[in-house]
Amino acid sequence: MSARHRRGTEGERNVMYRTRNRQAKAAFILENQQTLTEANSSPDVHVTGPLITFSTNANHLIEADMSDLVSYPFLKLVSPEDVLYVSKYFERLIGSTDVMFERFSLLYQPHVIDGDIVVSDEDNQRVVVECLGSAVADGVVLLLRKLCIAPPPKRDTMGNFIRATIAPDSDNGLSLFELLSDDPSTSEAPDRWTLMN
Repeated sequence: MSARHRRGTEGERNVMYRTRNRQAKAAFILENQQTLTEANSSPDVHVTGPLITFSTNANHLIEADMSDLVSYPFLKLVSPEDVLYVSKYFERLIGSTDVMFERFSLLYQPHVIDGDIVVSDEDNQRVVVECLGSAVADGVVLLLRKLCIAPPPKRDTMGNFIRATIAPDSDNGLSLFELLSDDPSTSEAPDRWTLMN
């Protein structure tokens, strides 16, 4: 980068910030099930939810090869206790033009390929993520940020996994919601992020 680009014009500096901690992030594009349903005149195109059409950096969150995730149902990556919750989140996304935020957990070792070693849900750690989602013409775009890895949850008296209460970040930097605030004056970036020279 040239000195001019680093310093800007007329001695001004372009200020950039980065987070204190390296945060694992991944992006997914899911197919538009509503369009597929209309085209096929079938009430359920995929019972397991929308398929992944594109992913990047998913291997930073979960133990899965990105190439194996194409055409794989996204909800099969979600921990069993959060599947219904995430399904409702997708319904809200598809019915809106807004960007929406949600927190849920993924299976750390999802069963993506037949023949691979299967880690049971009882033994599978959870990757708690914050998700920024938006509906687009082709489907749904998701940006996920890892908050933490949690042990498998306990079961209730009916044998169902108990959905973990996901506490807000303590000091892991800004949330995706805070980063994309409508009011720039509410940004705390200079206080909570470190300055890059």
